[in-house]
Amino acid sequence: MKKLRIRIEEFIEKAEEKWKSLPIKQQRSLTKIFFTAYAMLTILTVIHLWLKGSKSRPILSVGHINNIPKEIKMQYQPPESPANHSPYKISP
Repeated sequence: MKKLRIRIEEFIEKAEEKWKSLPIKQQRSLTKIFFTAYAMLTILTVIHLWLKGSKSRPILSVGHINNIPKEIKMQYQPPESPANHSPYKISP
């Protein structure tokens, strides 16, 4: 893990040296290009999500569950201890 961190730090230092060795004019133009690309990707993503979200999708409605087997009955029993959280027990 330590070797990986050292390699990453060396890579970052080399990249900074290359960046600093570029002329200021080229640094500014590259910065403008990267920012423009980032802004375009952001705008396209927002537009895509907006168009995708505007399409009407059916909303699932959750209703009462009516298919509980008749042989299972819920019986109320008062709790005996705090470990027993549910006052209902299922009996077949």
